[in-house]
Amino acid sequence: MIWVYGIQHFKKQIIKHQPFGYNTSRAVFVSFNTGLLSILRKLKSAPDQEVRILLLGLDNGGKTTLLKQLASEDISHITPTQGFNIKSVQSQGFKLNVWDIGGQRKIRPYWRNYFENTDVLIYVIDSADRKRFEETGQELAELLDEEKLSGVPVLIFANKQDLLTAAPASEIAEGLNLHTIRDRVWQIQSCSALTGEGVQDGMNWVCKNVTAKKK
Repeated sequence: MIWVYGIQHFKKQIIKHQPFGYNTSRAVFVSFNTGLLSILRKLKSAPDQEVRILLLGLDNGGKTTLLKQLASEDISHITPTQGFNIKSVQSQGFKLNVWDIGGQRKIRPYWRNYFENTDVLIYVIDSADRKRFEETGQELAELLDEEKLSGVPVLIFANKQDLLTAAPASEIAEGLNLHTIRDRVWQIQSCSALTGEGVQDGMNWVCKNVTAKKK
């Protein structure tokens, strides 16, 4: 209905400024067709910007499920990441190259091998695993102190919100003292990698802040 109204309104504006007998239908078609071609040319001449995203967090936090959800892949069979996974996802004019690095304790020392040229850090927390909040907080704090990640925007996904035992994002933010972060933009986003709820909201924030960072 909005589209139809827009066309009719546009027709009226043309009629006001054209002589009797002017073919308004053809004018509308030409105008919209020209506009569409213009948009397509701009899109073709402006290829997607590539963005390097580092996806980290403790093991069993849901990182790989999240990555597969972003890539619209089957999430029914997920195995622990022993090394790394990488997926390219198209979103809002960006080509997001997402690096998912295993979160087991023995793998974490190798995280720093992937810090170079990171545009955005996504840190995933299992909101239902309260016993590991202190551990995950320590790992996040160490990441934020890394020189190669200095000033890099960070999105914290408070994952597994579909579980009844999950702590709300506000509680996690307070427990991890996120309000003390002053050297970068950050956001905590409630989500469920399993259902997809909240995931797109988080990625919208990523694209918005990548745009601001690259200006």
